[in-house]
Amino acid sequence: MKTIRSVIRLLARNFWTLLGFEALLRLLTTLALVPVVQFFIDNLMAFYGYSFITLESLPIFLSHPGVIVAIMLLLLVLSAISIFDVSAVLLIFDQSREDKDITMREALSFGLKQAARTFYPRNILLPLYALLLVPLLNLGITSNIINSIPIPEFIMDYILENQAYTALYALVGLVLGYMFIRLIYTFPSFLLEGKSFVKSVKRSVSLTRKHFWGDLVSIVGLKLLFDGVLIVIVIIPSIIAMLVFLSSASTFIKSIVIGIVAATAVAIMLLTFILGSATSYAIVCARYWNRLTTLEEEIPNPEPPKWISRPTSPTNRWIIGIAAASYVVLCVSATSYAQYSITNKNEKIDTPAPQVEVTAHRGASKHYPENTMAAFRGAKLQGADWVELDVQQSKDGILFIAHDSNFIRISGVNKNAWEMDYSEIAKLDASGLLNKQYKGERYPTLKQVLAWAKTNNMRLNVELKPNKHYFNLEAQTAQEIRDAGMTKNVIVTSQNYDCVKNIARVAPDMSRVYVMSLVYGKIDELDAANIYSVEENSCTERFVRYAHENGKQVLAWTINRPANMERVLENGVDNIITDDVPTAKRVIASNSSEITVDSLINDMYYYMLGM
Repeated sequence: MKTIRSVIRLLARNFWTLLGFEALLRLLTTLALVPVVQFFIDNLMAFYGYSFITLESLPIFLSHPGVIVAIMLLLLVLSAISIFDVSAVLLIFDQSREDKDITMREALSFGLKQAARTFYPRNILLPLYALLLVPLLNLGITSNIINSIPIPEFIMDYILENQAYTALYALVGLVLGYMFIRLIYTFPSFLLEGKSFVKSVKRSVSLTRKHFWGDLVSIVGLKLLFDGVLIVIVIIPSIIAMLVFLSSASTFIKSIVIGIVAATAVAIMLLTFILGSATSYAIVCARYWNRLTTLEEEIPNPEPPKWISRPTSPTNRWIIGIAAASYVVLCVSATSYAQYSITNKNEKIDTPAPQVEVTAHRGASKHYPENTMAAFRGAKLQGADWVELDVQQSKDGILFIAHDSNFIRISGVNKNAWEMDYSEIAKLDASGLLNKQYKGERYPTLKQVLAWAKTNNMRLNVELKPNKHYFNLEAQTAQEIRDAGMTKNVIVTSQNYDCVKNIARVAPDMSRVYVMSLVYGKIDELDAANIYSVEENSCTERFVRYAHENGKQVLAWTINRPANMERVLENGVDNIITDDVPTAKRVIASNSSEITVDSLINDMYYYMLGM
C-alpha cells in the first residue's frame, strides 16, 4: 500500500505538467520523429541505389558498411530521445516527491542536458540498454516504437511448434526478465545521481540484491493493477451504453450516451498511450526512493534548471483548457457519428462490404496434416475459397507437394527431395511425426492436386520453392497447370523474385504473386508480379492503399489470431491466408455492417483516432 500511495502522489502532484509534457512529446514524435526517420531511411536507400527493400534484398543492403554506420547513428539518436523523455519525467517525479511545483520548460531543459550524456564515450553501452531492455517495461518514446514491432505470427507459431525452440524462447525471456529487474534502477542512478552508465548498472545490481522477487512482484503487480483499473473504468460505461442501446430510448438519447462513452473510451486510451510509460516509471521511482530510505542513504535531489523562470499555474491552466476542449470535441464528434450511424443503419446494411476471401495455408493445416490430400479436402469442407500449397521437385523430375525440401520434420527421414525419386518419396508418411490419426497420408503430386481441384471447383495458390538442384521448375509447373485446364483458377507464387520473373516469361497468361516477409519503398517497380502476398505485420493501411492504387491485390499471411485478422481487415486486404479457416470465415462474417453497440463504439474509436 505504501508503494501505491507513493505512485499516486508522484503522478498527481504535478499531473498537468506531466500530462502536458508527455502529450507534447508524443505529438512531436508522431508528427516529426516518424517522418524524419522515414526520410532518413528513404535517403539512405536512395544513396545506395535502392528504391525498395524486401527481405530478399535486405542482407545485401545491410552489407554496406555505410548503412551499418548510419543505422547505428540512428539508434544512438533514438536512445538520446528515450533518455530525454525518461529524465524529464523522472525530474517531475522528484519534484513531486519534494512537494514542489515544476514547469514544462524546466523538465524539458533537464531532459536535453541528460540526453547529451548519451553521446559520452563512457556511456557507449547506454543505447543498448535503452533500446533493448527498457521496452520490457514500456518506458519512453522509443520503447513505444520498439514495442510496436511484434514478432510475426508465422515465426511465433514455428517456435511454439518446436519444443526445443519453445524452451530456448522461454529461456531467453527469463534471462531478459532477470536482467531487466536487476538493472531496473539504472536510469534513476544515471539521471539523479549523475553516475556513468557502467557505475549506474553496478548501483542497480547492488540495490536489487536480495530484493529481486519483491521488485518483480511489486513492479509487475502494480502495473497490472493500474491496467486493470483502466479496463474497469472503460467497461462500466460500456455496459451502461449497451443497456441504453437496447432500450426503447429515442435515437437522440442513445446517440448522446454512446457518444459520451466512446469519447471517454478514446480519452482513456489516449491517456494510457500518453502516460503509460510515465506510470511504469513512477512505480520504479517509488521503489527506488523507498529502497534508499530503508538503507538510510541520502536521496539525490537534482535541482531543475533555473535559467527559465516561469510561474507554473498559467501553463497548467492552458493544459487544463486544451484537455477539456479536446474532450468536448471528442464528445460532440462521437455523438454526431453515433446519431448518423443509428439513423442510417438500414442504408449501411444495404451497402455490401468488399468480399474478403480465405486461403487455407497448406490446406486446413490446423486440423489436418499440412500439404496432404486430407488437408485439401478439409479446406473444401471448411469453406475455404483457395488452397495454398508448396511445390518441390524429386530427383526424377516429378513435381510433388511439400513445404520443406528435406523430409526430417514431417517424415523423420533426413534426405532432400532432389536425392530421392518420387517412387521413394511416395512411400514416406506425410502425416507428421506426432499425428497418428492420419497416419499413412502420402505426399501428393501436383498433377493429382490439380485434378482434384478442377473436379471440386477449388482455386489454388501454388508456391514454388526453387533452388540450384531443381531444373526448369517454373516452366514445368506452368505446363502442368495448362494441361489440367486450370490456368484461370491458379495463381503461381514465390518468395524468390527471380522465380516470379521466370514465371512471367514462361507463363505471361498466369497470375503471378511475389511473397514478401518484409516490404518497404516503391515496390510497384516489381512489375513481374501482379499480386502481392505480404506477411501480416507489413499489411498496414498505408501499404494496402498504395498497392490498390497501383492495381495490385494484397494477400495477408499467415494469420491465425482473430485480433490480427480484424486488424488486416480494417486495413483493407483482399485475402487472408490462414491455418484456421473456420475462424477466418467467422471473423470476416462478424466484420459485416450489422450495427451493434460493440461495433458502433469500435467504429467511432477508429474514426476519432483518424480525425
